[in-house]
Amino acid sequence: LFRNKASYMKHAFELFGDTPTTPFGYYSAGHRALVMNIATGGGTLVHELVHPFIQANFPACPVWFNEGLASLYEGCIEKDGRIHGLTNWRLPDLKEAIREGKTLSFQQLMSLSEEEFYGGTAQANSGQFYAQARYLCYYLQEQGLLVKFYREFVGNVETDQTGYETLK
Repeated sequence: LFRNKASYMKHAFELFGDTPTTPFGYYSAGHRALVMNIATGGGTLVHELVHPFIQANFPACPVWFNEGLASLYEGCIEKDGRIHGLTNWRLPDLKEAIREGKTLSFQQLMSLSEEEFYGGTAQANSGQFYAQARYLCYYLQEQGLLVKFYREFVGNVETDQTGYETLK
């Protein structure tokens, strides 16, 4: 955990030879390390903690679900002994994108490659993809379906690599 952006950028490079592409933080699977600017808040820490869990338990996880689940817990509470995502700062921009007709269908979102998800497109940017993925996970959580979806998706991933058929 680094105290500010300058410290984060400097030490990510000194320790791992990395130049971060995000001001928040990242998980380096190769170094088995979470690297983050804690000045952005504790939500970053919780977000990044999800990634090694996903890597260990669902290695074939597509980017939309990996980032959607991690983003879900950026704002969270403990509820009945479990982590529970709350609405957060991503919601207003998502609502605006919905009003403007700029969101992707679930099938399109769930089919994005890592390059497309992180790089953005002419239609949207990666921040919007994070928000869409996050609030799809939030919806499943609020309907009591997130754990069921996760288990079924992991079990079906060989025939449903994006999770779209499992979602339907």
